[in-house]
Amino acid sequence: MIRIKEKFFILKDSLARKMDKSIFVVMLLGFLLVLYQISFPKEEIIKDWINDALRQIPRILMSIYLFKWFITVFLSEKKGIFHKEHNLEFILFILLLLFNFFKKESQLLSSDYFLYLLITSLFFLRFMEFSSQIKTSLMNPAVLFAISFLVLIFWGTAMLLMPHATYGKFKFVDAAFMATSAVCVTGLSTVDLATKFTDLGAEILFVLFQIGGLGLMTFTNFFAVLFRGGMSLRNQLMLSNIVELDEPGSLFSVLKRILFYAFFVELAGAVCIYLAIGGENNAKTWFFSIFHSVAAFCGAGFSIIHDGLHNANYRFNYPLLWIISLLVIFGGMGFPVVNDLYNAIKHFAKGIVRYVFFRERFQYQARLLTVHSALVLCATAVLLVLGTLAFYFLEGNHTLAEHKSWGGKFTLSFFGSVVPRSAGFNAVNMGAITQGTILIYLLLMWIGGAPNSTAGGIKVTTFSLALLNVVSLAKGRERVEIFNREITRSSIQRSYVVIFLSFLIMGIGVFLVSIFDPHVSLQRVAFECFSAYGTVGLSLNLTPQLSDNSKWVIIVLMYLGRVGLFTILFGLFSKDRSVNYKYPKESVQVL
Repeated sequence: MIRIKEKFFILKDSLARKMDKSIFVVMLLGFLLVLYQISFPKEEIIKDWINDALRQIPRILMSIYLFKWFITVFLSEKKGIFHKEHNLEFILFILLLLFNFFKKESQLLSSDYFLYLLITSLFFLRFMEFSSQIKTSLMNPAVLFAISFLVLIFWGTAMLLMPHATYGKFKFVDAAFMATSAVCVTGLSTVDLATKFTDLGAEILFVLFQIGGLGLMTFTNFFAVLFRGGMSLRNQLMLSNIVELDEPGSLFSVLKRILFYAFFVELAGAVCIYLAIGGENNAKTWFFSIFHSVAAFCGAGFSIIHDGLHNANYRFNYPLLWIISLLVIFGGMGFPVVNDLYNAIKHFAKGIVRYVFFRERFQYQARLLTVHSALVLCATAVLLVLGTLAFYFLEGNHTLAEHKSWGGKFTLSFFGSVVPRSAGFNAVNMGAITQGTILIYLLLMWIGGAPNSTAGGIKVTTFSLALLNVVSLAKGRERVEIFNREITRSSIQRSYVVIFLSFLIMGIGVFLVSIFDPHVSLQRVAFECFSAYGTVGLSLNLTPQLSDNSKWVIIVLMYLGRVGLFTILFGLFSKDRSVNYKYPKESVQVL
């Protein structure tokens, strides 16, 4: 009897694996048919045949899911119908059942567009579920993080090469450039988005910088927990290492906060942009609002209007520029800072409620913000103030001369201090800014935003720690202290490594672009490379003029700027084991 039972369990596992493979094959086939249907010209008879085939896919999937759920429930040792490990099969079966039952009674459900969207969503859901279960020993967090961006870039390049994504021919290097720029939330563009990309192409870019801004690992592991009821301990440690979380057990709650915060801010920003532009209530206006809101929050800097925000219809819309600026700031703060602020606000809110309704004494907490969060907030505030003042005095009589009011000049100055550190929106003529502003922009693009955010650069914490160390050494101190805390030596060492590698990479980039495009001035080349490595997206009107070889250099700079060369090196090199000996110390003259 026991042997028969064991055979049933072995049979169940074998059938379940075969069902998983069948589901993935059916979804992949459906996804490829959808791509072929919407992207390539064909005869009407072939279109009808493909649509008929696509309409059968939800029925096939429903049948497979029902069978898999049946065998996993009734051939399982666990008693009960619902278990976390097969919630996904049951939920998708119900959704497909409802779709097949009600599609004839609803014009929306029976439309071809909804069918394409359903099949594509199911495929990506399955893809993210599989990608979250990678258990290869070679895939440490740093390598997996870097590879996830490469996979997304390759997919985006293939999508942008589809005929219906662009008007006219699109070179492979330009498709790779735009995909990299979107995934790495840079914003540099070799073509005019308003005239080159179709609605489908703009939607592909939108998906790329949304996923690239938040990170593919965030989405994959969130869906793994949501539908599987949990993720492996290995994947928990991987993602907690990537987001720098000390408690892997609270990972899912942090993922929920990240996604909720991102989508809430993006939705609120889209509504505010819609109100600011005063457009008509139609799909085009709403897509414009959502596109620019997500592009600003993710630091992508893309715009689907000619000349971007420097367009005459938008650069004088000061409420719009303030909304974009705030979205860039919220996206560039970093999710650890947002998490700390959330906990601090929750603590104060609970204390006030208890005092008002229960007359309990308010309990003060010694430290609500970590040193990291406090440093990010202070450094961001200082950079915003100094950047605004510098831009106002340097550009007041030049690119800001057309803005007559003091409020208009201040708005553009604040906007000009925000976007160089994250998003490449431009509301002034970049080809006419002064030499001083270019130098300020180079510094701000190099510094960037906060760690674990949508911003690039070496990060404000890196720059702040290096500066604090200089001050400490000048005062003769051996320790770096701030906010009544001592900064660890490893943090100081990493800051200098990041700074050194940034100059090394950007220097090599400037050198190569200068060779491939010798006719371009060194100033414009340096600005382009700083912008690419800082994933900013600003340009002195140079990007479309670059040669193909220079474009590949910029592609590599954008990728390394988003992923980080130190992250890649940390993942590739084997770690030295701790040793039980020390060599005698000896100083080396450096001054």
